[in-house]
Amino acid sequence: MEWALKCLVDSLVMLAAPAEEQIAWCRRHGWHEDELALNLDSAMGILWMVEEQAPGLLSPWLHELLQRMDQRLDGMSGHVNAGKWTPAGLAADPDWEELRGLSGQALAELTGLVRIPAAGAL
Repeated sequence: MEWALKCLVDSLVMLAAPAEEQIAWCRRHGWHEDELALNLDSAMGILWMVEEQAPGLLSPWLHELLQRMDQRLDGMSGHVNAGKWTPAGLAADPDWEELRGLSGQALAELTGLVRIPAAGAL
């Protein structure tokens, strides 16, 4: 369960980070910008472990925020949105600003349950 929460928190930290830190994270790991979304998708895919081992630990508001983030990311997919998945897109696209805000709110919901690392530590 701790591992699943860590995966979620790490993903949210990077999605909440300023564009400069997101770009640096991608470069540091040699990844494309879409890894920001893929990490959240992976984390959400294992949240059942948390719910199974600690029912009710994650608030309904957190689940709603995660659903909204997932829907926003789905709306950003596809070839027509390729520009969103570039360093320039991370820095300027309004969808990314919305995602940063939603991610920050989700992290606030998790404060006290887990340690929230700095983006530069990931």
